[in-house]
Amino acid sequence: MSTHTVKANRRHPDADRQRIQVGHITFEYSSKNKTFALKACEAEHAKDRKPLFTGFIEKGMHKELLRLANVFRRIEEEKDE
Repeated sequence: MSTHTVKANRRHPDADRQRIQVGHITFEYSSKNKTFALKACEAEHAKDRKPLFTGFIEKGMHKELLRLANVFRRIEEEKDE
């Protein structure tokens, strides 16, 4: 998962990396390497902006993320009781 480390970002700033921000977490992924990293994008200090977790994009992972998105949608749509 070295594609997503702070050192790799400095050495290869033009590498195949895309980012999607969700709240205060950034999902960084590489289609070429089929890897991803979760980063705390609102961290106060640069040393805390390193990946919290890295991994390979595995078959079926999109279904798990869709399930999470559906849960979030239900929570957002709930009326305050």
